Amino acid sequence: MTYLQARTEINTLLDSYLTPAILTTRLRDIASQFETPHARPWQPIRWKNIHVDQIVDVDPELFIQVIASAAEIEDPIREYSQESQGYLQPIHPAMARFVGGRRADDGRFLELGVWEKEERQHGPTFSKIHQQLTGIKLQANPNTVAGYQPTQDPRRDADCHLLSRISTEWSATGIYIWLAAHSTGDLHQAIVEPLQDEINHLAKFWGFSRWAFGNSYLDQLRGTTGNLLLLLQHHQGERTHGADITRQASMLKRMRIATELSFTLSRILVRLYSWDRQLQHADLESLFAGQQKAA
Repeated sequence: MTYLQARTEINTLLDSYLTPAILTTRLRDIASQFETPHARPWQPIRWKNIHVDQIVDVDPELFIQVIASAAEIEDPIREYSQESQGYLQPIHPAMARFVGGRRADDGRFLELGVWEKEERQHGPTFSKIHQQLTGIKLQANPNTVAGYQPTQDPRRDADCHLLSRISTEWSATGIYIWLAAHSTGDLHQAIVEPLQDEINHLAKFWGFSRWAFGNSYLDQLRGTTGNLLLLLQHHQGERTHGADITRQASMLKRMRIATELSFTLSRILVRLYSWDRQLQHADLESLFAGQQKAA
């Protein structure tokens, strides 16, 4: 597969999973999830059918290292969800519940957040893919999480945190599209399940942020790209398997991955721009305003 063929495959995946119509549907799901929290159902994955021959036109060792890095990036979800819930609770309790669930007064969990339910499947999925491809149980190194660190301005805190959350959903979407573009069969199917979750969450956080803070597309773009750079700096040195990619791959292979990922991330932003232009304040108001003070 040449670079141009890879671009075609990436665009085909975007047409299948990340159109304005799909993003609108995912955003509107939030109304029913506020009322009756439920996770997005996955299609069954035939784990025994996953094998290394389903890696397409990329060095299998390199592909497996990206899978391992994805497993690391997805953990620890509980800490992520509680951090986000802390920032969201003062401005929108229903959105905080969607992310982090509900607790009793004594701290016991009464309900997992929908976001946490969906995201907590991703790390184990990529770990299991890694084991199917290598026969080796992955020893992942989870991220460190800063946790909820409020200031005297809860709205500004929430705005900054949401932009950070959008950047992680955007980057995960880009990485998983790249993995899906270089896979086929049951391996491909296993990757597109967490991919669809990330797109789902990207739409919801983007729409909520646009409603809550009135940020323009350029404001969202600046904040999101800035937070992505901060995220990369924060985790520099933490990645066990991400570091392996840069150590083991030749310059040509690194350039190919970087070029294809850059193309993927930029095309996601183009799709978001097309969708963002269609968002109407009245529609966002109908989704979020009535739930702003709900417990």
